[in-house]
Amino acid sequence: MADATLFHGIAVIIDDEITTEPKIRDIEKQIKDVGCHVIEMTAIPDAAALANFGGASFFIVDWNLRGKEMGELAGGEAVVVPTDLQQAQTAEVIGLLKDLRDVRFAPVFVFTNEAVDTIKNELREAELYDESDPSHILVVSKAEILEKGVFPVLAEWLQQAPSAYVLKRWESEYNKAKNALFRDFYAKSVHWPLIMKKTFEEDDVSPSVELGNLIGRNLLSRMTPYKFDLDSFDESPLKSLENDRENYKHVLMKVLEGERFLRNSQLDADSIGTGDIFKDGADYFVNIRPECDCIPRGGKSLDDVELYLLRGLKLGSAQLKEAYEPRYGLLRDRDTESIIFSIHEGITVSFKFKTLWIKKWSEYKDKRIGRLLPPFMTRLQQRFSAYLQRPGLTRVPPEALYEAAQASGAAPQDASGGTSANPSEPQTISTCLSTLWAVTKETVRRKLRWRQNSKKE
Repeated sequence: MADATLFHGIAVIIDDEITTEPKIRDIEKQIKDVGCHVIEMTAIPDAAALANFGGASFFIVDWNLRGKEMGELAGGEAVVVPTDLQQAQTAEVIGLLKDLRDVRFAPVFVFTNEAVDTIKNELREAELYDESDPSHILVVSKAEILEKGVFPVLAEWLQQAPSAYVLKRWESEYNKAKNALFRDFYAKSVHWPLIMKKTFEEDDVSPSVELGNLIGRNLLSRMTPYKFDLDSFDESPLKSLENDRENYKHVLMKVLEGERFLRNSQLDADSIGTGDIFKDGADYFVNIRPECDCIPRGGKSLDDVELYLLRGLKLGSAQLKEAYEPRYGLLRDRDTESIIFSIHEGITVSFKFKTLWIKKWSEYKDKRIGRLLPPFMTRLQQRFSAYLQRPGLTRVPPEALYEAAQASGAAPQDASGGTSANPSEPQTISTCLSTLWAVTKETVRRKLRWRQNSKKE
């Protein structure tokens, strides 16, 4: 639901005329009237100040942050601002918007007295604005905000941005869970981190890593189940996107990659993990070694840690088509492999179980492209474990599956239960067994009818 109260909290206004311009003072009053707090800044903040904005609910930024300077240079008269000066000012504001996005992903109002489309074009060139998806940057005039109100405009934007709604709802639950977690552990003992540190050290594992895992598990258990009301959102933009088959596929692949794969740029360079994926030429490798064994011990360095790698190959469209099971939306993989769909740049890789490659971190750390996430990595590990313990089975002769059906005159059925257009077409084992079972039942029924008829005679 598009509830603007999700954005109640701290607002940051960056405007060189915040203390003198009546319109911006009225906007500030709107924000304060609902109990929110405002941080006022008259110039672009430095990196140290930006780092403190991690808890801000939204930002308001004036596109022309040198309005006073321009007026003083002009002596109060209207002049044409030099192009170089305009470009320098635009670059400063764009740099600020990029920094804000990295520090705190939240809505940003950009105020302008220029044509809105002009500003949007500047942002589009800087890859900060996308026409196909509602941007987190709202380019509006101060007069429009005064007319509609800050929070009604936020609610209107939120109705078109379900991802922002999910973020704010999740964040609300996260903050509650975080407070409850540390309150509960504090009540148990103020020294609980040191107690757990001692335990981790006795197990010869990284206290920092394990403490982080402990906190993560406890947060997750306190946050579920989530309550997201997505039914009120307009689905027409999604339906419109679905009609553009190629573009929709492109978007789908990006979303699916985000679900299961974390790119190397988002990983700690000195962190080795289960699921790390490496690319060496045309080959892909995935580390299946448990987390606790990916930590250097006994005086060894990180470079000495050994990786347990499975080699994988990229699958082409024909191979994907052959492996796809439309009934369940899965890729059928054999006992000797695990197929991971849509990871790095949308590729699908089949990791083979036959050979385990042992390589040192120093040899492969520069080849890492990302990390496969649970439950996809968990399933791969489980399948590899089952492969190591697989028993050898005798073949099932094809005659045992087809002869009974042919003798009875029953045509083989396809997976959907219909008659196959080509009786000689190879059938799946499950289909063949189903056919055999149907024939067996029919044979039993005939014998029972024959016995009943014999008794009557």
